[in-house]
Amino acid sequence: MVRTLGVVVVHEPGMPLADMPAVRDLRPQVDELLIVRNGHSGATDGLRTITFPTNRGTAAAWNAALGVAADEGHTYLYLLDQDSIPGPDAVSSAHIRAGAEAAAAVVQPAARSRFRLDPFPWNTVASGSLYDVGILRALGGFDERLFVDEVDHELHARLIDAGHTVIALPAATIDHRAGTPRQIRLAGRRAVLSGHSVERRRLQGYSAGLLVRRYLRRDPATSARILLRQILTMVKDLGGGERASAGALVAGLLAGAATSIPPAEAARCACPYCEGPLVGRFGAVPDWRFGTGAPGDVYRCPRCGALAAGKVPDADELAAWYSEYYTHTVEPPPSRLWRRLWPTPRRRREMDRLKWYFTPPAPAGRFLEVGTGSGERLVQFADAGWDVVGQDIDPKAGHLARDRGIEVHGCPVTDLVGREEPFDLIGLSHVLEHATDPAGMLRACATLLTPSGRICVISPNAQGLGRLLFGRWWFGLEQPRHLAIPTLDSLERLRVRLGLETEHAATMATNGAVILGGSLARPLHEHLPSAGLRRGVRASTALLGQMVGRVAIRLDRRVGEEVVWTGRLAAPALPPGVAAPGAATHRGQADGAAHVEPGVIGR
Repeated sequence: MVRTLGVVVVHEPGMPLADMPAVRDLRPQVDELLIVRNGHSGATDGLRTITFPTNRGTAAAWNAALGVAADEGHTYLYLLDQDSIPGPDAVSSAHIRAGAEAAAAVVQPAARSRFRLDPFPWNTVASGSLYDVGILRALGGFDERLFVDEVDHELHARLIDAGHTVIALPAATIDHRAGTPRQIRLAGRRAVLSGHSVERRRLQGYSAGLLVRRYLRRDPATSARILLRQILTMVKDLGGGERASAGALVAGLLAGAATSIPPAEAARCACPYCEGPLVGRFGAVPDWRFGTGAPGDVYRCPRCGALAAGKVPDADELAAWYSEYYTHTVEPPPSRLWRRLWPTPRRRREMDRLKWYFTPPAPAGRFLEVGTGSGERLVQFADAGWDVVGQDIDPKAGHLARDRGIEVHGCPVTDLVGREEPFDLIGLSHVLEHATDPAGMLRACATLLTPSGRICVISPNAQGLGRLLFGRWWFGLEQPRHLAIPTLDSLERLRVRLGLETEHAATMATNGAVILGGSLARPLHEHLPSAGLRRGVRASTALLGQMVGRVAIRLDRRVGEEVVWTGRLAAPALPPGVAAPGAATHRGQADGAAHVEPGVIGR
């Protein structure tokens, strides 16, 4: 008995599911209807649904439906997008063609592009396609690494390579509208812009870049056609005044082409900073610095550029990663000869400002350091007259501070809310990227602030030069401990979600010696025969990394190896001429970030 499972994938539908034309008109044409909600929650309207807590892409949604169809004995899978309207004979027409030609897939017709740049047999639209469940399951289903665009093209190419038949219907049986299309004139010719969002353009470029890399050796002509199609799309966007979309397309294309081994499955969680979708970036190489923890798959958010782990570890696994962590001990002093050469006076000044979170070292209030490490910085602040408190979930951390009688909490920072008095300064130096929930961590920090207090975050930069140059070998990945590496855009989006105000945001090259230099040394480290040679390589690459970082940040202020962000609670609107209450409280500390000159760090 031939049975067909109809599938509609929805993401932010904007109307009740039962009222959607795709659902309403497809329901009577199939044996059973399944709705896959990609990051959408709400009423099911009595429909059978699968709900993903985040947008995992159409490929992952289709694979979930394929699994249901195979488990329940359905013969065919009929796919439909939420923005498609099927005709009354859409499914029956596809069945007739499939039965007549024993086809593995029956797709909607599409005219070939004017310049013959279609990389696969047709410029198909996945919506309105009928697939043989058994053949698709045996072939491995849809490739989730492509997320949304090119998913059907890549599948059809695999079907044909495996000897199966893929045919197009003689006439369209659905009304499919992608984006918000509009016509423009380009070089005297009529052209159509899809009107896709900037985020969608970046995803489109990423998928195309993955395929360009994949086909480059075995079928260069296909790679060239994919690339030329994207270039043509970019030219049309520019011609239509969509510069942001064109830039996003190029950025996505470069990111996809630079990706070596993306995770096979879509991420099961959203971006921890902006709640956007995560797409496969690369499988990070093992980290030789600390020797514990297996490398994990790293995903990239196309919306804010953050890098995030596809799997959030449990508490026991997380604790095991820090059992022998390097922050437990104070860094040994360098040799006298090396101390004369390094760090340079300029880098020493910059590192000192980082150490004090850009705040004048004066008795100006209460200080909380989140993720205190050895506790060395708490001791320095206490010696300068601050009332200090530490926090670190690592039980071995903070021993230097505890030896001085300074309290260091061994609980999550969220547990300090209601237990501690407000703080004038909260510092997070290379902590946020380790958090399983950076939004929750910053929200707790904001709750612990005085009205005039501020938060200072220092973190590796997911858009830094090292990440662009070294990819999965980038020193800043530190897998598997770095769970959520932000960008300036990530922190800006997160502060909007949390109701904070930005005082200062920049990238910096101060620690290019560590991050860029470490990235340069990583491929060489394991192959050097002696410890002396390894130390020499680390020293020389540190100097080179610092020099390269300085030059790069002069050319582009966004590519520094670290991001620094300082912010405070958003002030309520006041009538003109009315001063904010408590504005003079802790003035020396509260104005510290305002005294930081934008762009000073990294010059």
